[in-house]
Amino acid sequence: MKLIKHYDFTTMKQLDSQEWNIEVGPKWANKEAQHYVHAPKNLFLDDDGLHIKATKCGDIYESARINTKNKFTFQYGKIDIVAKVPKGKGTWPALWMMSNDNRYGGWPKSGEIDIMEHTGNELDQLYLCIHTESYNHKRPTQYYQLIEKKGISDDFQKYSLLWQADKITYFINDEEVGSYQKGQDDKDTTHKGWPFDHPYYLIINLAIGGSLGGQIDPNMGPQSFIVKDIKIYQ
Repeated sequence: MKLIKHYDFTTMKQLDSQEWNIEVGPKWANKEAQHYVHAPKNLFLDDDGLHIKATKCGDIYESARINTKNKFTFQYGKIDIVAKVPKGKGTWPALWMMSNDNRYGGWPKSGEIDIMEHTGNELDQLYLCIHTESYNHKRPTQYYQLIEKKGISDDFQKYSLLWQADKITYFINDEEVGSYQKGQDDKDTTHKGWPFDHPYYLIINLAIGGSLGGQIDPNMGPQSFIVKDIKIYQ
């Protein structure tokens, strides 16, 4: 495979607005508690990489969420992301992808590919999921894998995903840890069950609380999700 995109956040002084969008707003899905803001204290770069920091201002949690919608998309290939997740109880960092043009309709009809989700309430667990019209987290038949990785929050790890036309495979530090196959377990092979046939964009965020983040420790203090590097190959 050939490297087609490289974001080395350790060498950047600021986030490139030609490559990234910064999302803002107080209301988000999944009963999350945070407000996403565009503020230097919540989104900044240093020698360690890109920091998304969740802080508390009074009773309000503030964090950041960025994406590459309409600026960088890709279809099929391999993505490697080197990142360090926070430990605070109630944190919910995620690396994921969504359809750039909503080819088959709004969520979840055009699909969602989660590269990695983690929660501070379960430090040694990772969620590896994909969502479609027929199979999503609101249905018991969803594509869902929960894996155990001791010490995953202690340091930077490499989270990788190989996206092929009929298969999505997950790796942690180059070790295969899970996969989904188009049509597995007699699942629908139309776009309702496997809509992953068109370009997607990247999303990086740190949520607080919500349906997956769970109970929040109000005394946990500022928490950082740090992304060092992203490489995409085709």
